[in-house]
Amino acid sequence: MSFKLTHDIKILKANEYSAIFKGGKLAKGKHWQIIAKPIKSPKPRLGLAISKKVHRLAVDRNRFKRIARETFRLERLCLDNWGFVVMARRSKPAKNAVLSAELLSLFKKVSKNEISITVPH
Repeated sequence: MSFKLTHDIKILKANEYSAIFKGGKLAKGKHWQIIAKPIKSPKPRLGLAISKKVHRLAVDRNRFKRIARETFRLERLCLDNWGFVVMARRSKPAKNAVLSAELLSLFKKVSKNEISITVPH
């Protein structure tokens, strides 16, 4: 099994993002916010929405993207067929390990149906 993030694992199109935003489950942490929805694909999929309004500097946005992709890549075998859209929240700087651990716990909460908050349309 390859751990590469191929094109079919990434959420790239606007209609795929909007499908997850409509009726997806929302999970918030201190540094991250995830919206997730079950999908028909046999593999989990990842989309990133790291805003300039939240992290003004490109280096900060790229760091959050790198951590999100790496965490998803390493743990995607444990995740079911969900589409995840990951967003960064405004927060104080934290170490990469802390960011990764929080994101992993949010992935698992959502995929285990421990979150019941749905995103309003």
